[in-house]
Parts: sequence; structure tokens; C-alpha cells
Amino acid sequence: AYEKDMSKYINSSRNILKNVGEYVYNNLLSNKVLINKPQGGFYLMPEFLDKKHKSSEEMCTDLLNNTGVALLPGSDFGFSKNKMIVRLSFTDFDGRTFMKSISDTENIDDNLLSKFAPNIVDGVNKLKKWSESS
Repeated sequence: AYEKDMSKYINSSRNILKNVGEYVYNNLLSNKVLINKPQGGFYLMPEFLDKKHKSSEEMCTDLLNNTGVALLPGSDFGFSKNKMIVRLSFTDFDGRTFMKSISDTENIDDNLLSKFAPNIVDGVNKLKKWSESS
């Protein structure tokens, strides 16, 4: 891997993760979910303004049971148990197919995200709906 030019692969990975992360951010940010704009990487740490759960672990269990979306409680990462912060990974898609189907600089719109990352789109929609009903 170190002997080859990996710039196209790296640029494609960055482009995909940047666009997927921004999609998640733009679609979850609301008066029910506090979230920072992604700066890189492949996960976000949103805070749900949820008053009915006593801990982030309890909330994650409820989310999994009611939406099928798996999140890790913020308490696993050193946050207070009573802060409804979660770790949300946005990598549930076939990266190889996604990468082969777009250029490393192509703008990735919602249609491409729906096609190549349908689990992300579905999961975000479920989280948004759940947060609005809490």
C-alpha cells in the first residue's frame, strides 16, 4: 500500500465521508438534536434533547428497540450518563461500490446518497422521526 499512489483512493474516501457526514448533520440538526458539523472522520456525537430517559444507555436501548438504529451511549466515551449524547457512525454502506461509481471529486447529492448509502438515509430519517416524537 505504501509503494502505490493512494491519492485517488484517499480523495474518494474523504469525498464520500465528507458528504455522508454533512448529510447526517444537515438532516439531524434541529431544536431536538444538538450536533456539531463534522470536521473529518466517520462519526458524530449528537445530543438528543430528550427528557424521558434517565441515561444515554437507556435512550440508546429505546432507540434500538423502536427504530432499529444502533448507537453507542455517550457514557461509554466519558460523557455524563444523564447527557443524552450518543456516538453515531455513518459508515453503514458498501464503500467499494460507492467509490467505483463516483469520481473522487464528484459532488454527492441526496439522490446519490439514497442510491449508495440507503441505510444511512433510512437511519437518519428514523432518528429524526424518533427525536421529533420524544
